[in-house]
Amino acid sequence: MTDKDLKADIEFVQKQKDELLKCHANKFLLIHKQKVIGAFDDYASAASEGVRLYGTDGIFLVYQLMAKPPVNFVMEAAL
Repeated sequence: MTDKDLKADIEFVQKQKDELLKCHANKFLLIHKQKVIGAFDDYASAASEGVRLYGTDGIFLVYQLMAKPPVNFVMEAAL
């Protein structure tokens, strides 16, 4: 698997996002070769399963599928 394959996995998730959200909202998805291998509650579980299945040199995607993107708020304090 190459970087091209990884890009294809990212595109797969982006194109299928609405459908995936119906079943896997707010989960960490393990994606390999444009297939959902599993949905997990945390990144570590998804990554561990990816390493177990594909090895430390294997290329797989762990994607956090969120219904709403997180809001990043930075407050600058005047000194």
